[in-house]
Amino acid sequence: MRRSGLVLGILVMFCSSSGLYAQCGVERWSIKTGTDSQAPSINLSTYISTTIYNFWSSTAPSSLPANSRIAPRELNQYRVSGTLTKYKRETDSDYHVVIQDGSGRTMIVEIPSINCVGGGSPFGSGISHARAQFDARLTATSTMKTASIPVTIKGIGFWDFIHGQTGVAPNGIEVHPVLDIVFNSAKEGEPDVAEPTVSLPADMVEDDDGGRVQVYRGGDAVGDINFHGGPVIEHPRLRVIFAGAHWSESARNAITETIRSINADPQFQSLQRYGVETWGMPVEARHLLPRSIQIGATGDMNDLDVQRLLSTAVDEGRIQHISSDVLSIVLLDPETTATVGQSRDWLSYHSQFHPTDVAMPYVVVRGGQSPEALRESLVASVYRALVNPAGDGWF
Repeated sequence: MRRSGLVLGILVMFCSSSGLYAQCGVERWSIKTGTDSQAPSINLSTYISTTIYNFWSSTAPSSLPANSRIAPRELNQYRVSGTLTKYKRETDSDYHVVIQDGSGRTMIVEIPSINCVGGGSPFGSGISHARAQFDARLTATSTMKTASIPVTIKGIGFWDFIHGQTGVAPNGIEVHPVLDIVFNSAKEGEPDVAEPTVSLPADMVEDDDGGRVQVYRGGDAVGDINFHGGPVIEHPRLRVIFAGAHWSESARNAITETIRSINADPQFQSLQRYGVETWGMPVEARHLLPRSIQIGATGDMNDLDVQRLLSTAVDEGRIQHISSDVLSIVLLDPETTATVGQSRDWLSYHSQFHPTDVAMPYVVVRGGQSPEALRESLVASVYRALVNPAGDGWF
């Protein structure tokens, strides 16, 4: 998943229907695709028959290791039946499929692209088989579609981080990857039906791996905020990352000074009532990381690319990440075009992922903004990240 060099060889697939490109995921990717050291020990010649209710009843683990499995769920193959109700191809190339039981309980089952599975994975043939079974019946695109088709799937249990995914189980349990899917409906050729557009808040967009992130598009940089009741960054420290090859020393110095002073905004002090200590808020490090990612003809950098850049820097020792109180601020240079999900209409956004067992909250800021607009973009997304680091809270 994350064990690549900083010059990243990325598999590129153009999505003719949307003009966006597809690529492979990042978070817990070795577990999702079977390139971890424990995958060969899973017995694929047998399975455990279970239900969505049984999956829901499992206690979620307190932490999710980046590259090791959690017994027993991630060390067994399961068979489960339900009704396939929603499906979509995510930007990370997975087929995101929602299944539901007769009581309305839902969970996610996912089928990766075989192009994103390492050659040593014992799941490779099963993943290829499941994708072929799915493609023979339905057409997954970047638009969420609805269906009502009884299915029986087999695959490996998986614990995911909850970040606003459509159909996610309350505890985050999934089947990922699916290695076999049988369509039990007697009907053939069910039409693909696009799901009505989900009414998200104006500053919320779907990200590149099925979740949601909060974006800033301009206007009131902070505004009113309603605490969503989740975790906060209690003792924030800032890590500044300049991504790209077009940063002069003077530009980096000017932006660093802006970042050092953003907590002078009186509204930052109001976050103390939620347990966020913004007094001081030191800038603990600066890093210049070359953006060695070029996707096809578009030259876009999306949220998966940001995560991959950060995780590779951690893997190579360029960044030491041992505390979730450190907020990474990624500044894209003016020559970098960027998307998050299918959205280009943003100035900054914040989210969170796990390059190690420790969560890394991060803010991404577009280049090419005036100093005043840049400051407002920083204030908006840093402020929101402190009180909602995962980025999926609804304000």
